[in-house]
Amino acid sequence: MEKSKEVLQLEAANRELQIQLEEANDIIHAIRSGEVDALVVNGKDGHQLFTLKSADQTYRIFIEQMTESALTLDQDGRILYCNSRFATLCTVPLEKVIGMKLLDFVLEEDWIFAQDVIDAAWEIDTRTELNLINSEQEKITVQLSLKALDLDEGTALSIIITDLTELKKHQLLLQVRNEQLEEARQVADQLNSNLENIVSLRTAELELKNDELKIANGYQRKMNTELSIALERLKESDENLQSAFNAGELGSCRVDLTTGKADMSPRFRLLYGLPEDEEIDWAMVVSAIEPEYVAEVTRVLEACATSGTPLDSTYPIRHLASGERRWMRVVGKVKTDKDGNFASVYAVIMDVTAQKQDEQRKNDFIAMVSHELKTPLTSMKGYIQVMQLKAKGNDNAFAVKALDGAERQITKMTNMINGFLNISRFESGKMVIELQRVELSAIVEEIIEEYITTGSNHEIAYNCLPGLFINADQNKLGHVINNLIGNAVKYSPFHSKITIDCLACDQNAIFKIKDQGMGIPKDDLPKLFERFYRVESSQMATVSGFGIGLYLSAEIVTRHYGKIWVESEIGIGSTFYFSIPLDRD
Repeated sequence: MEKSKEVLQLEAANRELQIQLEEANDIIHAIRSGEVDALVVNGKDGHQLFTLKSADQTYRIFIEQMTESALTLDQDGRILYCNSRFATLCTVPLEKVIGMKLLDFVLEEDWIFAQDVIDAAWEIDTRTELNLINSEQEKITVQLSLKALDLDEGTALSIIITDLTELKKHQLLLQVRNEQLEEARQVADQLNSNLENIVSLRTAELELKNDELKIANGYQRKMNTELSIALERLKESDENLQSAFNAGELGSCRVDLTTGKADMSPRFRLLYGLPEDEEIDWAMVVSAIEPEYVAEVTRVLEACATSGTPLDSTYPIRHLASGERRWMRVVGKVKTDKDGNFASVYAVIMDVTAQKQDEQRKNDFIAMVSHELKTPLTSMKGYIQVMQLKAKGNDNAFAVKALDGAERQITKMTNMINGFLNISRFESGKMVIELQRVELSAIVEEIIEEYITTGSNHEIAYNCLPGLFINADQNKLGHVINNLIGNAVKYSPFHSKITIDCLACDQNAIFKIKDQGMGIPKDDLPKLFERFYRVESSQMATVSGFGIGLYLSAEIVTRHYGKIWVESEIGIGSTFYFSIPLDRD
């Protein structure tokens, strides 16, 4: 029987892969053994010849861009060098690969074999196949070509790794196709040789199918039994989950984002004072929320409906039956329908009144202590200013310098105390945001001018688009901008560049500040705007602060119906943004 077009194509592809693999191995062997001492690179003007000895950089580029993975091991089997191809193959960042052992990327059951191959390669050039495993626990079949190298720094083991995954797939597919072709040929020969055999074969096949059908029916009955058991276990699991909810005094709810209808658990209804048996919609839930928090809760729910943002909101309510004021925290996830639209929110609700009361007592204590500290600090600052005048009159340079330092420290303490007081005001609802129509560039330029006139040690460049009018509390938004600029100055090297931009995007005014500082680790970015959170590092240990500046900035931006976020790369710098809706009137 003639081979199909697909089988012929597979055989051709397999031969081509084999040829490419043999050519690559021959080239690598020739380079290692010194049989070639030059590398030809195609350029725009034709072929250009570079000798390996005189073109080390070109050789490194060749190694980096070759389709095979290349790495070097020391005597302990640790990776001294590898190209990016190997890091990509193992789905591990390149900077983490160096220093790891090759055995870290080998299946555990192949460790002994792999170690034997490595040990043997120190004495004789070795080539073998091996199964590696990447960070996603996927098995990768490769060919290893190992050779010991005598370098100036000592002996190292060079390894070229060729990914055989596609070759194996083609070989397996070709084998399957050949088996199918052989089976078809045998059937055809049998059909051509004897019609009675065909009838017997068909009869036997029908009997076999009947047997298989009987087995399938038995299997179906078994599956039905297992399904019934699974349903019983699911029911038991639901009951256990509900018991856990009851034990934790948690409520649950599901809100349809299209219709606004809500399905509440009995505990949820009890927490809000909602009717036990009647149908409930979201408007009934909102009626229990204290008025000043309704806008924020509505905004969070709209974010769920428009972008699928996870739900996490804390707000006070008035119990619809008793009128008691309680604090609730709702945490949930958005679910999509079959078309991928954000359809509903499933959430868990908990009563956090006790925690809020504890926080309030703590905030009251901080506010009281901070308030009590302000008076003596103000007096101290006044005395120091008087002493500064006298010291300047007496031309006492040392005293002037010392008193200037003392005044700076008192100012720093005053700013920290004001920060604690602002936190207390925010969390107690006593911080008032007075919105008025202002131009963003005017606020920014005024603050930048202060930094320039006070002799900043940094190069500050700014480009603020005029005409970006917003509804904002100028003083409090100025506090945010001043804090972001201050952080850029604090965490950047002297004389480095700080770039500030103001622009418009999607009906929002965007403030952007980019520095060339130390950068922030990715794991710390989601927590950066939390209260009292500071990045833990040896560099940060030398910079003072309590982790309240960014928290206050985030609270102020949120009260302006905006967003604040950050992008950062270690050793490159950070870029902070905040957006405020534009006022088009």
